[in-house]
This record gives sequence, structure tokens and C-alpha cells, in this order.
Amino acid sequence: MEEIIYELTASATAGMLGKLVEFPFDTIKVRLQTDNNGRFKSTMDCIRYTYKNEGFFKGFYKGVGSPMFGAILENAVLFVSYGQTYKLLSNDFSDLQKIVISGGVAGSFASFVLTPVELVKCKLQVANLNNSANNNTVFNTISKTLKENGVKGLWKGQSSTFLRESLGGCVWFSTYELSKKYLKNKNNESKQWHSLASGALAGIMFNFSIFPVDTVKSLVQIDHKTTISTAIKTILSQKGIHGFYNGLGITLIRAAPANAVIFYTFDMVNNYLLHNNDAI
Repeated sequence: MEEIIYELTASATAGMLGKLVEFPFDTIKVRLQTDNNGRFKSTMDCIRYTYKNEGFFKGFYKGVGSPMFGAILENAVLFVSYGQTYKLLSNDFSDLQKIVISGGVAGSFASFVLTPVELVKCKLQVANLNNSANNNTVFNTISKTLKENGVKGLWKGQSSTFLRESLGGCVWFSTYELSKKYLKNKNNESKQWHSLASGALAGIMFNFSIFPVDTVKSLVQIDHKTTISTAIKTILSQKGIHGFYNGLGITLIRAAPANAVIFYTFDMVNNYLLHNNDAI
């Protein structure tokens, strides 16, 4: 039980710090993904527009409260589910199979926490563009969603989020574990920078592998009338295949430092708690 508590503490801390690093990048990503009117010519154009018209905190950190809370829950679910699933799997599975299965299970569980959080986040991130920022707070957005669509409305986009997180969880944990093992074997010892490098690579691979699904999810969540099929048709008709990858560049730039922070923080805090449990 103590081990689970340590994992919860470490993962919650990691999620909070990781979200602070990634959120400004995520705001730009969502705006590019949902820009069906051709407002932005490039990533830099979106960044300049956001800063010039909305300022740094109001523009880049609009709606950070909901995803900050979500990141704490998400990472707690991810790391604890991953660790416990890995331990439950029998030795009939290879180490790689255990990692892939555990990552998929962890991502699946996390999707149910993430969907309502990301729905609120996406709506708030584009609120300023729709000239409705003054009426859009976390509370108002949740209240409006509940009033118009009921509780189930908060889980709009669950299917695409589930697909993104279950597949992404396999890629995320597999990339991290395998690259960390490779670096350890190459250097004949485990070093702190291994967590940073492996975490950065894991973040890049996760986002690259699931980005089209994430684009569809963003469109579905900002408009309750949009379905997965209509979102796909809209992207293909207005932007073509490359429309599924709008915002990929800024996302990969974000992914490296944010995920390096997440894995490094988790490893450091968890190891500290495990090795100093007698003093706590």
C-alpha cells in the first residue's frame, strides 16, 4: 500500500510540473487543429496573434485550471495502473509484452479521466478566438455543457480519447522503458539524464503516433454537434490529409521537454520516497 501511495505522490507531482511546461504549446496546437477558417497562416502566426491580442497568461494559459487538475489525476491513474498491471501479468508474457499491455490498460483507464477535462480545456482554449472569453470560465463551461447535454455531454469525444490514450499508452511506456534500458546497457549504469532523454523521446513518439486521432478529438469536443465522421469529412474537404497534422510541429516541440519533466520527476520523487520511507 505504501508503494502505491508513493507512486500517486510522484505521478501527481510529475503531472503538475509537466502541465505547466506544455500548456502554452497545447493552446497553440488546439487553435491550429480547430482553425477551419484559415485564420492562421502558420504556427508562428498563431503565436504572434495570441500574444499580441490576448497577452501571455490570458492567451497561452487560458483554461489551465481544468487540465492542471486533470494532469494530476491522469498521471496518477497512468503510472499506478501501469505499475499494478505489470505486476499482475504472469511470467508467461515477455517483458516487452508486459510493457505494451500495461501501457494500453493504463491509457484506457486514463481516458475516462481525461475526456471531460480536455473537453473543457479545448472549449476554453478557443474561446478568445470566438469573442466569448468573458463568458467562458471552467465553471460556466461545465454548467453550460450539463444544461445542454447532461452529464454524458462531459464525455463527448470519449471514443477518440480512448483510442488515442490506449494506443498512445502502449507507445509512451514502451518507448520510455526500452530507450532507458538501451541507455543503461550502453553506459553500463543508470544515470539521471537517462530519464530525461527517454521521457523526451517517449513524448515525441506518443504524439507523432496518435496525432490524427487527437485532431479529430479536438474538433469533436469544441462543438457538440460534431461527430467523429463529420470531423473527418470536414478536415478532408477543407484541408486534405495534411489537415490531420495541423499543429504537429508545435506539439512535438512541446512533447520533448514536458515528457522529460514528467518521467524525470516521477522517477526522482518515487525513488526518494522509497529510499527514505523510514524517515517519512
